[in-house]
Amino acid sequence: MNKFKAQKPHIRFRTREKLQSYLERSGKNELNFRAYPISGEPETFHCSGGNVFRETDGKSFDSIGNFTSYAFQCDEEGYTHTEYVDLEVLT
Repeated sequence: MNKFKAQKPHIRFRTREKLQSYLERSGKNELNFRAYPISGEPETFHCSGGNVFRETDGKSFDSIGNFTSYAFQCDEEGYTHTEYVDLEVLT
């Protein structure tokens, strides 16, 4: 089953650096988006002024880099544990 069938188009990021660059450029404005991991449930986030917040509980990431580490399921050494993250821009 295609989880994107009835949803808005998504952008696939295969590296943390590309996702971070995208969010840094977009983060100067308000950006609401949903991130789809390879496994697990999608989560909705808000990015504004370089800060990222998770919508469900208000968790704040202290930098976009820390958010991309979370999104790519990085270990303590910074190695990713997922091949890509799909992003659906909501606004």
